[in-house]
Amino acid sequence: MLKALIWLILTALSGGGVVVYALHQQYEEQSAEFRILYRDITVKLSQNDVILALLSNSSDPKVVQQKFPYILRWQTSPHDPPRPDINPARAGTYWINSPQGSLLIDLPTLLADFVRTQKFRHFSLSWQGTPLLTQGEAGDKHGWRWEKSIASPSQPLNLAVTNNPDWRMLPWFLIILLGVFWAVAIYFYNQYQVTRRQRNIADLRAHFSELARLNAMGEIAAGMVHELNQPLTAILSYSQTAQRLIKQQQTDKALPLLDASVIQTKRISALLLAFREKLHSDEQALQPVNLRQVWERVGMLLGNEIERGKINVINQIPESLPALMASPLGIEQILHNLLNNAIQAQQQTEKGWVCVHASQTATSIILTVKDGGQGLTDQALEQVFMPFFTTRKEGLGLGMALTETLVQRLNGSIVAENIPHGGACFTLTFPLAQQEA
Repeated sequence: MLKALIWLILTALSGGGVVVYALHQQYEEQSAEFRILYRDITVKLSQNDVILALLSNSSDPKVVQQKFPYILRWQTSPHDPPRPDINPARAGTYWINSPQGSLLIDLPTLLADFVRTQKFRHFSLSWQGTPLLTQGEAGDKHGWRWEKSIASPSQPLNLAVTNNPDWRMLPWFLIILLGVFWAVAIYFYNQYQVTRRQRNIADLRAHFSELARLNAMGEIAAGMVHELNQPLTAILSYSQTAQRLIKQQQTDKALPLLDASVIQTKRISALLLAFREKLHSDEQALQPVNLRQVWERVGMLLGNEIERGKINVINQIPESLPALMASPLGIEQILHNLLNNAIQAQQQTEKGWVCVHASQTATSIILTVKDGGQGLTDQALEQVFMPFFTTRKEGLGLGMALTETLVQRLNGSIVAENIPHGGACFTLTFPLAQQEA
């Protein structure tokens, strides 16, 4: 909606500017036509003064009528009493009076060429408010008006024309192009913003994944100390006992102790190898993972939280579900985060529940995890996989971001939504093609 509003504003501003400029150009062009019309009419009317001065009583009326068909009558003696300079007769005719004589001018005939070719909607020539010649529609309905008095001592007529803008001549194609331009510009800017945000999110996730890996180092190191302490203690005990038996010439009893020490040493090697693989930043090798068994192991790890929150965990993962080619540690971390979040969302619920369901389609394995909490807010639905977004005060907001990253590493997808009667639902889709990789 905001993008549409921005597009509308930009298109309106730029299109409005184009329209204003085009209307200004039309006005200037018609102003130039008015000046030309005014000049031609002024020249034409000034000829009457010259004709009046040249006519005499001996002038042949037929010749005069032939050369000047707009002169209806004339006289070469002044009127007594004197008349005004202009004396309107009937519609479109008027007398020109001067000390040399008078002319009766037929104005429509005089200006026939100009009136016929002029492009204004309304055209009028008047004298002291008395219209002598009008053409076209009523001028009071038009937007543009030009008016000027003829610069003639004997014929100071008033020329007035009106017109409206020609909306058909506006550059509509250019205005449409401007709309298309702003739409394309906003689209590419939005794509740039989306790409930059995705790149930033990807960088953040990579950084947070590294932080999570480094944070896990401390936990793994503490676990390794515990795991290594037992075999090392056993090796020390077996070696000391074997050493004592050898000194006592009881070699046959010392050999089983030395074999046990070798087994414990191999166990230490395996633990160290697993420790190195967990700390390695490269992708781990994929192997068949039984989702039902991993879910049961996660339930055991979170057994205290489940018991304390009185959560009923429903396992609907069929035993016949094919194994998923994935990293066992990654799948365990995904399910651990989902179950832990479901438990945390139902701390204030008397009878909480979590249901996990898995099914197989022709191309994928679909895993859903539902809970009986209050569901996710609109903001949480939009930002649940954003790093540092959390609804818990003690949360860091990295669990679901890391979960989405682990799912995407398997070419899968994860979607969060609310179920109709309350609670959240996370749907994970893993392609079967991944299993064949």
